Amino acid sequence: TMPRAKKVLKRKGQKAAAPRKKKKEEKKVEPPYDPKDIKMPIPVDHSCWVERQGASLKHILPVKIVERRARSDVKEVPEGEHAFEYYVHFEGMDRRMDTWVPFSQVRHEGPAPKPPDDAQKDHHDHHGDDVTKVRNFQEIQIGPYIMPTWYFSPFPIEYSRHDRLLFCEFCLDFFGSKIELERHMRKCTWTHPPGNEIYRSRETNIDVCMFEVDGKKEEKYTQNICYIAKLFLEHKTLSFNTHPFLFYVLCQVTPKGCVMVGYFSKEKFSEYNYNLACICTLPCHQKKGFGKFLISMSYELSKLEGRTGSPETPISDLGQQAYNSYWKKTLIEVLADRSDPVTILDLCKITSMTQDNVTQTLKMLDILHYDNREGHHIAIPDSMVKRYRDKKLKIESNKERVYVRPCDPRKLRWYPFHAREMNKRDRKRNE
Repeated sequence: TMPRAKKVLKRKGQKAAAPRKKKKEEKKVEPPYDPKDIKMPIPVDHSCWVERQGASLKHILPVKIVERRARSDVKEVPEGEHAFEYYVHFEGMDRRMDTWVPFSQVRHEGPAPKPPDDAQKDHHDHHGDDVTKVRNFQEIQIGPYIMPTWYFSPFPIEYSRHDRLLFCEFCLDFFGSKIELERHMRKCTWTHPPGNEIYRSRETNIDVCMFEVDGKKEEKYTQNICYIAKLFLEHKTLSFNTHPFLFYVLCQVTPKGCVMVGYFSKEKFSEYNYNLACICTLPCHQKKGFGKFLISMSYELSKLEGRTGSPETPISDLGQQAYNSYWKKTLIEVLADRSDPVTILDLCKITSMTQDNVTQTLKMLDILHYDNREGHHIAIPDSMVKRYRDKKLKIESNKERVYVRPCDPRKLRWYPFHAREMNKRDRKRNE
């Protein structure tokens, strides 16, 4: 036998074997789509039209194919019928309108799509990768409420086989089946969010309370809130690091406990003076004043911090509508009660709104005027004040509906986060 040393020398003298060449994977190229061939699937990203039945008329709307799948209505496709259904995005519309449609509704001819206006272009310029994805759940259930979802949310992949996701209404843990949820509910001892209660109020036919939850201390709970919010917010970027944020969870007080109806989050230390990072009211609780309550709460916190603030951008179309309504109402209230002249800076100090938001809202109300003598001045007509007061009186006089008024600062028990942190440091030094 050859000694070990000679074996090594012999191996060193040999030339290194050339690396094996990997076989190039041949990409399957789909044949060009022929609309006349009923069996041929429509390619993804193909533009066409879809016929939708309205209240009284049929509408033919331009769409783009996002995804396709085998038909879910039959196990075996009959001979001579199309084998796929399609997930489509309606051109110029919000992505919450995206849906699955059968091939029978697809049309290959239709009216020319209208060019999007500037607002639509700006709204759709902020799309990330997630917005192009297909909704992974058709609906969710929290307590007795079943809500259709609007957008994709990156839940763990093992839950994607379920059409409906079930949530514990107190700790917000989620499950794929009713049996799992019932087993969890027998063990769950939570009756409210895991934070400090900072507000409680008796409103029209409802009791509400607000909890402040630290994203660093309650990571799992706050991540579950983000999962839920992403199902209803197009522009929300889901970050698994909730440590830099405080979550303000608005709850309905029930005999069982405090159940979440909405929330907003804000950065503990905001570089750009944002007083709100994300806001969401669950669809089953909308049209009850919860959204405006959350917005008003964010501004009351800014007043206690002694600074102006604005929401983080981009903001959803529904969120922008809510903010425009709140800003208009707030400025009309302030101007209606003042007889002396007021400047934009005065309005900023009173409302904690930024100068840009105040100016923008005054222009929307068409009460910011300019003349050569006085320059810019604010003049609100009596008819506008009367319309606002009549509307407010009509809402308050309806005692049958569930309605929540804006935040009452007298009921708020809160201390700024940065001041709390400074107090903790001072205590540690004194110890």
